Parts: sequence; structure tokens; C-alpha cells
Amino acid sequence: MFKKAKFFLLSLIVVFSSSAGFAAPDESKIPEVFRGERKGSPIQINYDDWNKILHSTVVEAGMSDRSSASAPQAETGTRVVRGNTSSTRNEGARIVFPAFADEKNAAIVLKIRQELEAVPGEVPMREWTKNEQLAYWLNLYNITLIDLIAKEYPTRSVKNLTKGKDSIWAKKVLNVAGVPLSLNDIEDILIKKWDSTLVMYGLFQGYVGGPSIRRNAYTGANVHKELVDNAKEFVNSNRGMRTKGSTLQISEYYEQFKPLFPDWKEDLKKHFISLTDYGLHGRIQGAKKIKASTSDYYIADLFGGSTRHGTAMATNPAALNDARVHVSSGQSAGNASMGIGSFTMESYADFGKASIDMRFPPHVREYIFQMRKNKSTQDGNVEVEELEEGSSEDPSQQ
Repeated sequence: MFKKAKFFLLSLIVVFSSSAGFAAPDESKIPEVFRGERKGSPIQINYDDWNKILHSTVVEAGMSDRSSASAPQAETGTRVVRGNTSSTRNEGARIVFPAFADEKNAAIVLKIRQELEAVPGEVPMREWTKNEQLAYWLNLYNITLIDLIAKEYPTRSVKNLTKGKDSIWAKKVLNVAGVPLSLNDIEDILIKKWDSTLVMYGLFQGYVGGPSIRRNAYTGANVHKELVDNAKEFVNSNRGMRTKGSTLQISEYYEQFKPLFPDWKEDLKKHFISLTDYGLHGRIQGAKKIKASTSDYYIADLFGGSTRHGTAMATNPAALNDARVHVSSGQSAGNASMGIGSFTMESYADFGKASIDMRFPPHVREYIFQMRKNKSTQDGNVEVEELEEGSSEDPSQQ
């Protein structure tokens, strides 16, 4: 009988769907405890706690319209330009990092992370389906990254956290089934076990120029659809890929996953064509050069990595620190709702109803206006496909 933790629920549910989804060319290159799978396994991990937190702290921007942000404005009454000045600053989702930096909230996130770390020690991964394994690694990675960045908050740039021996990606802060792991190690496991370009889009990097954080936790049932959706959002934005003359300017993030593109230039072209509208295919195929130069390491935080928000909370430092996670006392252990002060960020994602608080600084107001624009425009160019359950289709191989 498995231990039922307060913030984490592991349920055994009979699932009759196929677990086939990605190829595993050579699992001998990863630790033995992470090899294998059990097709049709009844083991399913419930991420309700993490899902609730994401729903309360993530704001999605919608599909990019590929417009470049104009020169940022100075705050009223000053000559100071604050916030991200990149032309891609209005793309991608944002997360409310101050909520995770709060001491009480951080303790709960750490508890969830530790519960997840312990699961493969209780139920060997070889007894899971491949889909459950993939969802597990993506969630563990993202929870850990957010926790580590929150410890550095406030910070405006994530770039200084990516370099050298002190990089948060290089630190072996995890222990899964007795194996010390870093975030880099998880990336390596994903590349070697799945050999699919889709896996890279499930790994939140904490900065605007990387794949967006999703508002839904990954599960064995939704992982394919969520990855395809995130891949399309990223590739069809200026921060992911854009054409300039005969050159494809792509995110530096792709260089982290070169093993997934062995024929770098041609594989990338095929990959981008599979995820974009037909109107772009000619320019992508005809590109003579691919340059990994698009980057925006500004933190993907709604408030721009600063405790100076320009909202009503700015005059009340205690208001930000009053973030709470409310855990239900019902049977669904771990149901949580995380917000800041007296509101949750869900109110700012409901663009049909919510008004914009004009006390937000210019860069925050600009981002919210752009989100409204994206959400209100029906994008007829790119359709989100829902892969059939158990499908092994990878858009990069189409």
C-alpha cells in the first residue's frame, strides 16, 4: 500500500491505452533504474497539486502574431525605462515568480518535489508506461527549475544562472531512485530515451526566449498534445524561429539539443516545416543559412524580476509576502490554490472580463495588452492537432 502524502497523490488506475509514443534507440546510455517500460501499466501519477499551482500562477500569451515590440516607454514622470527591452518581450507565457519566492509557498513546492523524487524508489520506472515516464521527467524538471530560480529572485536575467560550474542546471540537487541528478542529467535522459524533438518543448527554462511554461501539468494522458501545442507556439514566434532574407534566425535554445538534429540544417528545416503554416514553407526550405542568434534571457516573470511592481502592492511590501497556498482538507490531497495577496493571476488571464490595472508599470501593461490582442484574434494559419492516444507521430518527422 502506497503512502498517501498530504501534498501528493499517487493513484493506481487501470489505463487500457497504449503507452507507445516515442522510440527508444539505446537505453543502455542511461542509468539502469530508468530503463524499460510496461505497456498498458495501471500506474498513473496524479499531479493535481502542481496543476492547481500552475493554473493560479501562469499567464499564457496565446499564439504570437510575429509583430516585433516597439521601443519600450519610460515610466510616467521619469526618464527611466524598466523591464525587458527585447523585441520579443511580449511573446510567451509568464509565471508569477514572487509567489514561489515566498517562504511558505517555497516549502510546499519543495515538498511536492521531494514526493516526486521518491516515487521511482517506491514504484520502479520499468513498471510505468513511456507516457507516464515522460510526463514525470518534464514535471520534475520544471518544478525544480522554478524552485531554483525562485531562490534567486528578484533577478531580471536568467543568463547569469546558466553558465559555469555554479549553473543551476549543473547542480545535482535531485536524487531519484538513488541516482543523483541535475537538470542537465534529466535533459540527457530525455534525449537518449525518447530521441524525439518534441521533448525539448516541455522543458521550461525560466526565460522569455525559451519554451513557455504550460498552465497544465503534464500527465501520461495529455503529454503528447501539450508538447505539440508548446512546440507550435514556440516555433511560430519570433523568439523561436524567424526568417530574415535567406537566413533562418533561431533560438539559441536549439543548440542545447543538437543530438536531436544530427543533420543540423536539413533536420531543422524539416522540423520547422512540420510545425508551421504552408505559407512559410518556401522561405524555410530556401534558407541558405541557419543562425542560432535569437535569445531573450530576461526572466519569464510577469513582474519582470523586480519587487518594484508599480501596483497597489508596491506601497505595501507585506502584501506580496502574504501569498498563501490553500490546501483542501478533502479526499483529494494536495489540491492547492496559489495567489498573491487578495487576487490570483487567473483574473488577469480572463481577458474578456478583467480590466487592466493601470498602476502596473508600462512593460507589464504592454504585455497584457499584447496578450489580449493575441487571444482575440483567430489564428487561421496554425491548427493545434490532438494526437490520438498512444500515437507515435512526431511532427518533426512528417
